[in-house]
Amino acid sequence: MRHIYRSLAANALRKNKIIYVPYIISSLIMVAITYIITAIAKDEYLRMIEGGAMLQQIMIIGIPVMYIISFFFLIGVSRFVIKQRKKELGVYCVLGMQKKHIIHVQFLENLNVFLISTIAGSIIGIVLEKVFQLVFLRIYHHEVDFSWNLPLSTIFTNAMVFAGFFLFFFLINAIGILRSNILEYMKEEAKGEKQPKSKWILAIAGVLLLSGGYLLSFSMDNGLSALQYFGLAVSLVIFGTYALFTAGSITLLNTLKKNKKFYYKTGHFISISGMLYRMKRNAANLATICIFATMVLVTMSSVMTLYSTVHDMASSYYVVDLDILYETPDTDEIRQERLEKIRQAADKSGVSIDQIYIYKYMNAFARIKNGVVLTAPSYLSIDACEIFIFTEDIYNYTNNTTLDLKENEIALYCRSGKDIGDTIAFQAMDKDGYAKDGVSEEFNLRKITEAPKMSSGSSIAVSDGLYYFIVPNDAVLAKLEPYINENVFEVGERNERLLINTSSGRPEQLAMFEEIRTNQPQYDYLYVNSRIDSIEEIVGIYSGLFFLGLFLSIAFLTITILNMYFSQLQQGYEDSRRFAIMRKVGLTRKEIKKSINSQIVVVFLLPLIVAVIHTAAAYPMVNRILRILGGCEPQAFLLILSMCVVVFALFYTIAYLFTRRTYLKMVSGAYDGK
Repeated sequence: MRHIYRSLAANALRKNKIIYVPYIISSLIMVAITYIITAIAKDEYLRMIEGGAMLQQIMIIGIPVMYIISFFFLIGVSRFVIKQRKKELGVYCVLGMQKKHIIHVQFLENLNVFLISTIAGSIIGIVLEKVFQLVFLRIYHHEVDFSWNLPLSTIFTNAMVFAGFFLFFFLINAIGILRSNILEYMKEEAKGEKQPKSKWILAIAGVLLLSGGYLLSFSMDNGLSALQYFGLAVSLVIFGTYALFTAGSITLLNTLKKNKKFYYKTGHFISISGMLYRMKRNAANLATICIFATMVLVTMSSVMTLYSTVHDMASSYYVVDLDILYETPDTDEIRQERLEKIRQAADKSGVSIDQIYIYKYMNAFARIKNGVVLTAPSYLSIDACEIFIFTEDIYNYTNNTTLDLKENEIALYCRSGKDIGDTIAFQAMDKDGYAKDGVSEEFNLRKITEAPKMSSGSSIAVSDGLYYFIVPNDAVLAKLEPYINENVFEVGERNERLLINTSSGRPEQLAMFEEIRTNQPQYDYLYVNSRIDSIEEIVGIYSGLFFLGLFLSIAFLTITILNMYFSQLQQGYEDSRRFAIMRKVGLTRKEIKKSINSQIVVVFLLPLIVAVIHTAAAYPMVNRILRILGGCEPQAFLLILSMCVVVFALFYTIAYLFTRRTYLKMVSGAYDGK
């Protein structure tokens, strides 16, 4: 008996390959993509590279989102497959099979699809993840490891999640078989559908969920809070989209149907009636297409923006060839000894030094509220920014300008931060984040537009902005020192920086950097940085992000096309019978053609239009995240986003026209009046 079950299940897969092959391909693609994202998020090699931890945090956000999308997509495909199999299951019943036997066959069919898609998807995912790992390591100039270290726990976890999905699909189908008369499956094609009812509660819930996601995007006032709540906003938009497509669209169409003057016209009657049943059957597929289209737009525009601005961003962070940080020396003799060692390192490396300038500064994390800078001993919260304080003589020297600040005046240059008004004062916080007693005198702020031509000391300012405060002289700097928390620097001393520009080439500069970096005791520095090395490092990081974003965009686009194919396949099966009936009751070929065109145009445009709206709503949140990752200007992001929308719309149209052929071929009998 078991052999018969296995034979029936295998034959079902072969005979229905037109629906099972795309089902298996879709499943294995989902398995592969979710595995790759999960494996990248847990890859030990990637965690060790510069920027790898940030990259993995982004991937961790995407893991639950991909599982949610995979579930909704596959359950829609599963329902479509079982619906096309109903007549065949009815034949099994006529041949004498009981419900438990049919359920057994269904279980084996689901098991075969699960095993094929999971095994094949896992193998493809393992191979591609290794390729991505090698590419990332090569981009970041790390040693490449060709050995295979399979993350069995990740493979097993991913397989178990999809096993849960397929078990759920099987249980839903089994319950449907137990609760129905299998013989009625034979009459499924001739059986009329119940009119879809309005679902006001679900429609309102969809509006609220979508509004919540949009509100989060527009209400985030800094990049770190946007990054923190990005996953929540995405989840709200996903659930809200599904609710509005499945319930809101039907509720709207039923409302139009109640308007008798509007509804009882030939064009409106056919279109609204057709769309009502079409949305009932295909709303989930259309919602999935919309979500993945949004993912393509947001992902591609984000990584393109970062990659297109990476060179300008890196150059703004590293404006001198060599940047060395020291503790403030006790005497001028110590300072001169340091300079002499630097010159010796230059001579040894064949570097010709053009200029060396030295300046003292203070640096801290801070919160800026109501015109007060609350300086902190360390990074404290999502609204923390980074501040640098130094005197105007070094700014005038490096920028070849004259600020001529007054005694009660401070100049401010802000990168990726918020406007803080026209006055400023300083106050220190304790280690728990509470303000200490005592506030500095208030200074007038002069906003400047030219960035200081000195290194900020970090490659990516993952904070709510970077603020340069330029004070008139050392006396004012000394006044502010008590308000910079003493835990920031050793015994409250300010640091000293050497900024060096050379006229030598890349090899000589890197040789000098290596000489100083590898002999720390001799040069006694706290930090050393090379402009060339750092820019190459940042470009490598964003090249990796661009490569990853390109992969995800292609993956999302592939899933979008698969969704479109299944949507057209499902509509073709169902509309071919409906249009044939309409032809028999007297509708002309022209009227049927008009009805078909109006409905498929709406179905084609709706996911694209909603995806563009979602992308526009995500713009404020994504823009704030991009600004903390690289200081990207909003205008640049908006331009690239607009270009991505146009290009994606072109690809979407081509994919739709290709899948539309399947639909027209299936309804051609009714369309041609045969």
